[in-house]
Amino acid sequence: MNPILLRSIRPAALLLAAAACNNAGSDLGLAALPTNSITTLAFLDRDGSHTPNAADTLFPGARVSLRPAGGGVAIQTVTTSILGIARFNGVPLGEYSITVEQASLGDSIVVAAIDSSHIKVEISDTNTNALIRLSFPEVSIRQARLLPAGKRAFIRGVILAGVQSFRDTTSHIVDSSGQIRLTRVSLRGGLIANSPGDSVSVLGVASSRAGQPTLDLAVISRFGQRPAPIPLPVATGTAATASGGVLDAGLVIITGALISDTATAAPDYRVVGSDNSGPVTVLLDGLINFNRANFRPGRTMNVQGVLVPDGTGAWVLKPRQINDAQTF
Repeated sequence: MNPILLRSIRPAALLLAAAACNNAGSDLGLAALPTNSITTLAFLDRDGSHTPNAADTLFPGARVSLRPAGGGVAIQTVTTSILGIARFNGVPLGEYSITVEQASLGDSIVVAAIDSSHIKVEISDTNTNALIRLSFPEVSIRQARLLPAGKRAFIRGVILAGVQSFRDTTSHIVDSSGQIRLTRVSLRGGLIANSPGDSVSVLGVASSRAGQPTLDLAVISRFGQRPAPIPLPVATGTAATASGGVLDAGLVIITGALISDTATAAPDYRVVGSDNSGPVTVLLDGLINFNRANFRPGRTMNVQGVLVPDGTGAWVLKPRQINDAQTF
C-alpha cells in the first residue's frame, strides 16, 4: 500500500454563494456559509508498526460516521471504498468527530487509532484528511496467555530465543508482564533469522502446546535491537518445574549441575543433571552441532536457555546455541 494515499485524494471544490449588496438602498444579501469535504483513509496495520507501510493493506467495507464533536446522531455515514476511502462532502463549518462501526470490521479487528478524531472545519478549509488505523487487538503477554483459543492478537516485546535456534520453528518473547513461546513462526521483511534482543511485534493466534499457552502461526516484525536479555539464575529443581509454571518459556541459567544420565532422542540429545535441588533435563536440539561427547555422566555443566514444557507436567531446558552449554 502507498502509505500516504491521502495525498492523492483530490478535495471537493469549495462551494461559495455570494449575494450582492450596494450603497443604493437595494436589499442586503448574505453570503452562504462555505462547506468542506472530509476524507478518511482506513488501513489495516498488519505488522503492528502503528504507521502505514508496505506490509499493510487498505480496508474496504468499513462504515465510517461523521458526528458532532460532542457526540450524538451521525450527520453522514459512508462505507469505505476498495481503496479504503470514505469522503464526506458538503460539511458545514463546525467541530466533528469520526467513528467507525465495529460490526463492519468483524469480530477480530478493532479501531486502533484515528489521527484526527476531533476535526474543526473552519472557513479557510477546503478539505480535511483523517487516517484510520485498524488492527488486531494489542495485548500484553500476560493477557495473551489468557486469551481463548483461536483469538488473534498482537503482542510487543523482546526476543529471548530466535527461530533459528530450534528445529520446531519456535521462538520465545518477553515483555514486562511475562513471557510466551511462539510456534510455527515466520518472519516479515525478508528476515531469515531473529536474535535475542530484537525488539518486535508479533501477530499470532492463541493456542497451546504441551499444556502451556502459546501464540501459534506467529508472524514477527522487527523494529529495533536491544541488549540481549540476561538469564535468570535458578536451581535445577526450580527449572524442572518452571517454578510452578511461572517461568514457562522464560530464559534461565543453571550452574554446577552434575550430569547423571544421557540419552539419544534422535535427532536431539537429552542430558540429566542436578545441583542437589532436583534433576532437570537439558535438551540439546539436533539443529545445533553440540559436541555430545562433552556431556557424559560425572561431568558438571552450566547451561542457559529457555524452559519448554514436555507435556508431562515437567519442563526441559533448551540451550539456544553452542556457547549456552558448557561442561567441565
